[in-house]
Amino acid sequence: MIAEILCVGTELLMGQVLNTNARYLARGLSALGITHQRQSVVGDNPERLREALQEALRRADVVITSGGLGPTVDDITKRVTAELAGQELVLRPEAEAHVRECFARFGREMTPNNLSQAMFTADSVLLPNPKGTAPGAIVPMDPEGAKFVIHLPGPPRELEPMFAASVAPWLAARSENALRSRYFRLFGIGESDVDDRLGDLERGGNPSLSPYCSLGEVLLRLTAAAPTEAEALALMDPIAQEVRRRLGEFIYDERDDEGGSLEECAIRALRARGWTVATCESLTGGMIADTLVGVPGASEVVKGGLVTYMSVAKTMLAGVPAELIERCNVVSAEVAMAMAQGTRQRLEVDIAVSATGLAGPGGGTPERPVGTVFLGIATAKGVRAIPLHLTGDRPRIRQLTVKHALRALIREAAGA
Repeated sequence: MIAEILCVGTELLMGQVLNTNARYLARGLSALGITHQRQSVVGDNPERLREALQEALRRADVVITSGGLGPTVDDITKRVTAELAGQELVLRPEAEAHVRECFARFGREMTPNNLSQAMFTADSVLLPNPKGTAPGAIVPMDPEGAKFVIHLPGPPRELEPMFAASVAPWLAARSENALRSRYFRLFGIGESDVDDRLGDLERGGNPSLSPYCSLGEVLLRLTAAAPTEAEALALMDPIAQEVRRRLGEFIYDERDDEGGSLEECAIRALRARGWTVATCESLTGGMIADTLVGVPGASEVVKGGLVTYMSVAKTMLAGVPAELIERCNVVSAEVAMAMAQGTRQRLEVDIAVSATGLAGPGGGTPERPVGTVFLGIATAKGVRAIPLHLTGDRPRIRQLTVKHALRALIREAAGA
């Protein structure tokens, strides 16, 4: 099966809205093992949309569209697709009931043009939309049932659950093989180094091993296809063992889906240990605490945080001696450790993490260039400092500091 993605909307074409749908759908297709060779964006123009659909259907078995399902005059996706299929749009009672129920739930009066959201070809398979008024649809495009257009709404909060609940199972049911994937999340190693260590494993066709890089992290996806799930798992197992052997020190999470993050793993590790945590931050200005509390359930382990941006705040809030700051410099291992130790004692937590450093662009010296950062980790066993030498602009240095702090929490909670 070959699929293409066609995102509809002048706002996407003009760069006014970031097209996150294409990224989400591409990853979803890849996880299903479906060949995906192209994706396009087209504005709200009937002629150009018709041309884009025709070209995509010549190349692909399935074209997934996003956007253009609403009630306004520029929402043309269903109409153009129906014309291309030689069909008419008709009012589908079940879709109408959904649209009316949504407006009743919102406590709003429904204008007549909203009924257009309930118009589909008679042979379309409707896709429920629990988050919005516009249902999606799977539209047959030829009498043989070999070509389909799948309509999804534009808002990501609607599109993503609809794809997961309705489209992915429909596509999987038409796949000839069972597909299984394993995801490894790595921190502290670059993509080129990963490729150098795993290059021989990445050249295989089935199972396939692919790296994806983000700031400071690498995601490895191991995927195998076989007639049964058991056979797919058997194909994956020796490769997975080899990945663990070669890169185990950098792997912070391993699972069967693409989810997971440093902050989620940090909260999970702290919860498993029964620990509470507090932060004391200078250059990150509360970003570590903010990232941690973004995880549901963080209230079980995160007690609080101190933002001690100026030196005097480090003394007032964390009890760092002014003499120590004067003697060792505010950006030093000694001050980072004192920040962590003082925070642990004052907030009465099991572990405290601190961060002090130079994010730039100014303030660097030959002895302490921009990117010099020290983390402090304090537990009942003692306190230690972690020196970092980071590069890049101010946002990058601050974001990497947060990620290193989270990784340190994971390792400490795990007893590493």
